[in-house]
Amino acid sequence: MPVINKIITKKKGDRPVLINFDNGKVKPEGILKLEANQYETPMNDFLVAVNSERLLYTGIVDEDDLYDNFILVHNTQKEEVKLYQVDNVTVRAKFRQKNVVETSPRKENAASELNKQFGSKKAKRVTEQRERLTMNIDAVKEQLEKTVSSVKVDNTEQSTVAENDSIYRPKINRDASTPDGVYNLEDLVEAYILDTLAVEAGNILQAGSADEFGLCPFATSSINKILVSGSQEEEKIRSITIFLYIQYLIKFMVTPMKLVTRKFVVCDKSVDVNNHILSLFSEMGSHGRTRPLHMKDKALCYTMVLAAIAMDFEVDVELLSKDMKIGIKKAIEVARILAFNAKANNKHVVQLKLPLPPPVNFTPKKGRR
Repeated sequence: MPVINKIITKKKGDRPVLINFDNGKVKPEGILKLEANQYETPMNDFLVAVNSERLLYTGIVDEDDLYDNFILVHNTQKEEVKLYQVDNVTVRAKFRQKNVVETSPRKENAASELNKQFGSKKAKRVTEQRERLTMNIDAVKEQLEKTVSSVKVDNTEQSTVAENDSIYRPKINRDASTPDGVYNLEDLVEAYILDTLAVEAGNILQAGSADEFGLCPFATSSINKILVSGSQEEEKIRSITIFLYIQYLIKFMVTPMKLVTRKFVVCDKSVDVNNHILSLFSEMGSHGRTRPLHMKDKALCYTMVLAAIAMDFEVDVELLSKDMKIGIKKAIEVARILAFNAKANNKHVVQLKLPLPPPVNFTPKKGRR
């Protein structure tokens, strides 16, 4: 079997592109009549243009960060094998838009006057009907504007509905009478999943410190505070299991997706925790597992609420933002969206307290990582 003699990547040599025509295949005799070129757009995308005798085809090169495509070229005479890295693009026909001629209101009025004075009976009748129709439309529009202006909308109620309809924010109960009723732990992670981390939590409790367990600084600092608190042992175990879940979630979110293969394990202590994190904060596609950009916002929301539940409704967003590799301003903004308030003596620590602030709308980023 021949050995690969050379691997040619985009950085080293040419930039081959596999072109797929969206509306069908190109006949072999028509390929030589095509003209093609590649351009870089202002958005740093690469655009491929293919021109035939009748149509122009264009498409943006699909550069997938998750994997690379190669073409194998085998020279049977020299027994040489080369690999060329290639990109893919689907080109579609680009049709020219017809120019639309707009008629100004002044010209329309002049034409109407001419029709009424010098036009035939039919032209006069059509012109009068058109004018009456225009007047009726204006009257209806004015009536609708008056009706709409008198309608009052309760924006607070709509914002609350939007909060609970969100695909990335935990459900919030704005009618809660105490802070522990604002968010429900079972809505984020079921108790049986956290219970699978109880043995690991017990080991930390017995050790008296989380420093030697290889956790991220946010989880280590929070667990150490729990260990020296005056809570009952059962409450400490539950709070520690929550921060262990947070530890594995942060680990997954900062792991590059190219390392998240089918055999990737985010939590080797619990299959339930591993499956829960992968299913909730990533998606399976035709090319493997992906992590859309909005999943980072979702993970930040879940982490912040879980930490608040386990730590008397206070969260150190500065330490959390460093571990999750996000900006402190972004973390504080998300905390505000989740109904947290900045602490008076430390703006980098947020707390959940009643009364809750008004709802805040927020649109997460879309895309794929």
